[in-house]
Amino acid sequence: MKSPSVTINAVLCGLFMAVTSSVWGQACSDEAACNYQPDAGPYCLETEVVQVHEEGELAGMTTYRIYFLTDTATDLISAVFGDSEYPLSITTTTSFYQNVVGGANPNAINPILFGNFPSLEFDSWVTIGIEQVPNGSIGEGAVELISDEAQPWDVAFEQGEDLIINSSVGGAWFSTNNQTNGLPDADGRVLLGQFTTDGELGGAINVSVFPAGQLGGSGELGTYLVGEVCECTYPETYYVDNDGDGYGAEAVLLCDPGAGYATQGGDCNDNTALAFPGNPTDIIGDGIDGNCDGAESCYRDVDNDGFRSADSLDVIGSPFNLDCAEFGEAYFYQPIDCDDTNPELTVPDEDGNCQIDPPSAAELCSDPSACNYDEQALSDEDNCEYVTCQGCSNPGACNYDPTASIQTEFVCEYQSCAGCSDPSATNYNPEVIISDESQCVYSGLLAIAPVTLHFESNAGPALTYTNEVYALLPPNTIRLKRIIGIKGGSVTLNIEPFGSFYQSATCDVWEPSDMALTADVDGVEFTNLDCLSDSWFTIGGGVGSGPELTPFGFDPESLGTMEDFGSEQLTAEGDSIGWELTGEEGGEPMNYCEQLSNRPGCANAVRIARVTMALGESFSFQAGLTYSVTGEGERSISGFDITDDTSTVSDSGGGGEADSDDAVISDGVSNNIYGCIDSGACNYDASANVDSGDCEYVSCQGCTYPDASNFDGSAAQDDGTCEFSIGSDCPFDSTGDGLIGAADLVDFLSGFDTLCPE
Repeated sequence: MKSPSVTINAVLCGLFMAVTSSVWGQACSDEAACNYQPDAGPYCLETEVVQVHEEGELAGMTTYRIYFLTDTATDLISAVFGDSEYPLSITTTTSFYQNVVGGANPNAINPILFGNFPSLEFDSWVTIGIEQVPNGSIGEGAVELISDEAQPWDVAFEQGEDLIINSSVGGAWFSTNNQTNGLPDADGRVLLGQFTTDGELGGAINVSVFPAGQLGGSGELGTYLVGEVCECTYPETYYVDNDGDGYGAEAVLLCDPGAGYATQGGDCNDNTALAFPGNPTDIIGDGIDGNCDGAESCYRDVDNDGFRSADSLDVIGSPFNLDCAEFGEAYFYQPIDCDDTNPELTVPDEDGNCQIDPPSAAELCSDPSACNYDEQALSDEDNCEYVTCQGCSNPGACNYDPTASIQTEFVCEYQSCAGCSDPSATNYNPEVIISDESQCVYSGLLAIAPVTLHFESNAGPALTYTNEVYALLPPNTIRLKRIIGIKGGSVTLNIEPFGSFYQSATCDVWEPSDMALTADVDGVEFTNLDCLSDSWFTIGGGVGSGPELTPFGFDPESLGTMEDFGSEQLTAEGDSIGWELTGEEGGEPMNYCEQLSNRPGCANAVRIARVTMALGESFSFQAGLTYSVTGEGERSISGFDITDDTSTVSDSGGGGEADSDDAVISDGVSNNIYGCIDSGACNYDASANVDSGDCEYVSCQGCTYPDASNFDGSAAQDDGTCEFSIGSDCPFDSTGDGLIGAADLVDFLSGFDTLCPE
């Protein structure tokens, strides 16, 4: 039996799906992964734009090339095929450009002809590895085509029509395994075709792959969708690295982390690059655990007079108080003590002597430069001290004191006034004196709090979970004023999937301030527990409380029946949707660190929504936030967050600046119809135009061949389990399915040009 084609679909696993993402043309071979598939290799398709044509015969068209991405440099691609069991299609919404000099394959294309026929370079054709006349000196050979007489797909394709192969005999294009065509290039890719059109590409193709060039059988047969993006299906662990020192504290699962993440964890202080595990240059007495060993080394101050020991090696460990402020500890910037055994002796006299004769009680200080100078003192009175009036002389220090009588850098400190001065950071602080970008936190502007589970129906619907969504704002924010999305603008409002949010039948409100938490039944007042699970929008409100809001771009009365909710579903560019404070009160940021598990930015947060969904479902929340900033007016920016597979808070990303005053308020109507758009799926929905991500391929599978001994008349898709009692009277039917077609050709190619067993 021929092994069935593998339709490869990767999803996140867990009790609650965060993002159910279909990644076609790529599979996971790790048995520990959620998306493990035993018969599928780590392959996928890549669609590349070769050229966008703006003038001449091809004006308005785009030339694409489809490549197959292999896993190793020795993987071999032998054929692309289709038949009634495994249909093949490469389609366009218009037609394919076909040059009169070209053909369905590139076997006869010579670049010399491009001078006289410039459009020939962008002809549409299919191939295995080559793009012109094959170069025999490096082992290339012609690409062969085969088609069913009842379905001449190559003829139809040369006439600009869609490339369809779905007859019982089928068809294919292939190269034999004694040719080098099927081996990947330096980028690990094998070219499968070039297509020029002014429409949108679509379809699915079946590829025969021999991993590591190991011939035998039909290889690994995979079905891949045209135009999908190759994505990571098995992410790796990285750590959020806020200070850029190469170490992080918070572990996250990502595919392509980019900047702001590290491969090593264990950072004990992710707000300064001066602290990371094993730091060889841990500064003594700076108040920072520089090497993350749980202790700080401080200078010794035996007499605890605020002056440190003169011996640079005389240090003391501070395992419990890392700021070097315990008794007997001193910072590195504190002045050196001339006698660290006597708190009365701190600085030497003018002759350099530390020992000073104790003055009489009547003595005053006659030195005008001393802190305790007294103009009534006699000239020989020297009961002077020079410590209490010392001040920091560096204008860049946090404790700079231009009024101090004695100016010195020894008492300067640079920690207490340092902070993040980047307005795009969550912890932006416009009042910092010393800008320290290493302290900036770019964790995003939205956060979804951990869930509340409902397994019973005594407090809302059973088998559901409830999340609250918060906006994280900079510390200098006065109030959050508006949640907004503008069609085609730089701030976006998009909530998916909106249609499945739970809406209480007894407490159905769009904002929580309108909730009636109690109900009177025959004179007895009961608490309406169903209200606690209702889904609603707000700006700082909670159950039964909150500021009055004004909706725009949607009708609150129809919220429960809306399939989609977001600015991209609006009708015209510039239209807006969202909700805002009716008055000038409300929306003030508060500390929600307990609800948000101490996520960065949690101390300046505003609740903006509560949603309840069925267990196993997930949602994403993207919103434009307009908030007022101290001394700077209003600022608008977009944030994004999703529920993840552990139902905790995931990372979110920010957006850019936008001017919300340009928003045009109008109603929007959704044109999206969600459903399974894969015609090969059991639950295919012909009316849908947006994939809902819930296609399934199991319930309608079985043996669909009437001549098979295990024929299943109720099955809509063949699962490759058909059993036939066909003798040797049909020797070319190598797959045993009762037909001689493209699948048998693939079997033949696997053994072509190999030695027979002795």
